[in-house]
Amino acid sequence: MNGPGTFNKYPALFSPIKIGGLELKNRIVMPPITTNFPDKGFVTDRLISYYARRAEGGAGLIIIEDAIIDPPRGCYHYEDIHIDNDVYLPGLRALASAVKSAGASVAANLSHGGRKSGVVEDGQLIRSHGTIPVAPSAIADPFPGYIVPSELTIDEIEELEEKFVSAAARACEAGFDVISLHAAHMYLIDQFLSPISNHRDDLYGGDLDGRMRFLLEIIAKVRARAGSVPLMVRIDGQQYMPGGITVEEASEIARRLEAAGVDCLSVSIDPTGLGFLPLDPSVPQAASSWRGPWAAMVHLAEAVKRAVSIPMMTANRIVTPALAEEILVHGKADLIGIGRGLIADPDWPAKALEGRETSIRHCIGCLRCLDVTRDREALRCTVNPAAGRENDSQINPSSRRRKVFVAGAGPAGMEAARVAASRGHEVRLFEKDTLGGQLKLASIPPGKKDLGLLLDYEMGQLACLGVNIEMHELTAETIVQGRPDAVVVAVGSLSGRLMVPGSESGNVFDIRQVLKGEVEPGKRVVIIGGDQAGAETAEYLAQKGRIVTIVHEGRQIAGDMSGVCRLELLERLRRLGVRTMVKTKVNMVSPEGVIVETRGERRTLSADTVVTALPPEPEGALAGQLRGMNVKVHVIGDCSKIAGLAGAIEDGFRAGLKV
Repeated sequence: MNGPGTFNKYPALFSPIKIGGLELKNRIVMPPITTNFPDKGFVTDRLISYYARRAEGGAGLIIIEDAIIDPPRGCYHYEDIHIDNDVYLPGLRALASAVKSAGASVAANLSHGGRKSGVVEDGQLIRSHGTIPVAPSAIADPFPGYIVPSELTIDEIEELEEKFVSAAARACEAGFDVISLHAAHMYLIDQFLSPISNHRDDLYGGDLDGRMRFLLEIIAKVRARAGSVPLMVRIDGQQYMPGGITVEEASEIARRLEAAGVDCLSVSIDPTGLGFLPLDPSVPQAASSWRGPWAAMVHLAEAVKRAVSIPMMTANRIVTPALAEEILVHGKADLIGIGRGLIADPDWPAKALEGRETSIRHCIGCLRCLDVTRDREALRCTVNPAAGRENDSQINPSSRRRKVFVAGAGPAGMEAARVAASRGHEVRLFEKDTLGGQLKLASIPPGKKDLGLLLDYEMGQLACLGVNIEMHELTAETIVQGRPDAVVVAVGSLSGRLMVPGSESGNVFDIRQVLKGEVEPGKRVVIIGGDQAGAETAEYLAQKGRIVTIVHEGRQIAGDMSGVCRLELLERLRRLGVRTMVKTKVNMVSPEGVIVETRGERRTLSADTVVTALPPEPEGALAGQLRGMNVKVHVIGDCSKIAGLAGAIEDGFRAGLKV
């Protein structure tokens, strides 16, 4: 409901829509995203709280993460929901009830991994728990680590169809409003649909009639068993690989699905394309990073939508309510998937409806939520430490208003100030240099502008909460005079120092000086240190026409990054001609350049400018001065331990809850 004096700026986004016989209150849908919160297939209290919180925030439909219809053969994450047995019904029922009680409709997303269920790590077959996976054809997924699956027999295909039908009936019994079939992302149903993975020569292969038979038979049997329950199918709008599904074929698939009685379609893309592509930035990825354009897959939904009359959903980095409204107004889609956006801020819908869109804590596209789940960890969000920990992360008013001083207006300090002020404390925030600290600098390299969304959010919240920002250093004398109840020290880190002969020469600078624009590097630049900061600075300088070499003692460039973001960065460095040298030690800096040693061989790298990007060191001076003073001190962020942006935000959030 709109707040007093507000006007709905997004009438299309907040208009109701029907999926079959079910009316959704608005067009905002949370697509399925893996959390690893289930436990051995069972729904957990943590999972229920997580989804209920997103429903409370105002989404019209929550599509729960993939529910596996045939474990262990169909599992493709480390902790999936199982829906193959009545033993899981109590948890599924509690989950559906919690989401609906919180105000949203709820969908079960039925899936089977097929050939994606078998991955070898450290010599062991994981995810499918040692079971050889099955698929339409005995063709392994092209991404490294996947094994060759067993080709399904006709009897096994019919058995799997029945498992989908039983799962759908079980979801209805549990109280889910919508049944969604996952026929995208090269999981089992999509493996039947795609000519890349389906090489069968029987009635389940060959032309589109054969390749669609598995899915169409599932739909017919679900309709016969589950009646008029709204049915949704997620398909690939295009497969960006040789011989894959084209947008024209996706449109024909959509036509046939509508004719079969499907009530709604969701268009995505197949992320398996990452195994074929050199990470071409012009090609949308299934979960684009901060480097990718916003709404990169909308054109596919728009194209497929022309072929059908049923509602069409699009997703992928639709960051702002204004962008969502524009997509709907121009008829490119009927439903807007906000996945990572609702992880970052469950109240995204409510804030948009109430005219508070400037207070939305936007997803920055860092992909941490996906990377950690791929690494067998529970979902976490860089900008929202409460995601997945809703029960112990509530910001409640303090029983007593306290005076809190925060030293350092980087991400840790700003978050601590925000949370403390939200609890009713009087907060003074001190910064001697630049508001935003390392966050401000990190947003300078190419493609990092979305980090500015987080800085804008923090600054806006501090202004709304009345936090007093003072642009000078917090000293022990100020603390003695001000007599705060608590001090939060978040002064960040010092640049890592290069300790070799010649390191004090006039052509050696650190990356902070370069990113601040305090120095203008020469034509030939050697960057010493190849972690993320050094690698991104290399890209920044290479795009400005510098000839850049990265020298790194470690085994791999940007080794402190993971997943797609790292692969994208390495590909861009390659295209820019950045030379990288790993397992290489710097011996000295000379007037001619940098003398390095690799495998016992010494050489001189010509350089006009040397830029150091070495691991930073915690800044401990202020914390040391405060020891022994009669004040409660919380030391957080990089001045406590170097933990990057996610660690800084987490520290700040927790400190704000404690003061």
